[in-house]
Amino acid sequence: MWNAVVGSMDTLLFGRHTYELWAGFWPGQEKNPSAGAFEKKFSRLANQAEKVVFSKTLQSADWPTSRIVRGDLGQEVARLKSLPGKDIVLGGGPRLAQSLLEQDLADELFVTMFPTIVGKGKPLFRVVGDPDHRDEIVPLGAPGRHDFKLLEARPIEDGLVLLHYARASL
Repeated sequence: MWNAVVGSMDTLLFGRHTYELWAGFWPGQEKNPSAGAFEKKFSRLANQAEKVVFSKTLQSADWPTSRIVRGDLGQEVARLKSLPGKDIVLGGGPRLAQSLLEQDLADELFVTMFPTIVGKGKPLFRVVGDPDHRDEIVPLGAPGRHDFKLLEARPIEDGLVLLHYARASL
């Protein structure tokens, strides 16, 4: 499943932090003799893809085919979605993922679950509604609620699980 996702993309979205991490690693993996087949394939595809970085602070984006967008996320993603081409994939980062979900711009979710617990970090999903009543269930159709249905859950290597969700119709 993951190979199909990677093969169907031609645009990657990033926030500044994730872009800097990826730009420091992925460009050279295609020619790295110790890289595995997936890493080489992904590096080749990522190097060719358009890379759109949403940042107000990043000064330059030197990974070829990269550009910085300082304007409205919703307008730019809507513009990208209206263009012909392949899939648009979020490279990572919880803040950008949260913004895409809050603005109802995500059609599918591919979430990789790692069997690791860290003591800090940013959650991918925010609680919707009143922060003083986090245990309440947000009703169908409530503002800010976006439902997805599980299409597939597949174990991959080293205990990782890839979850594939699509927008649920209400």
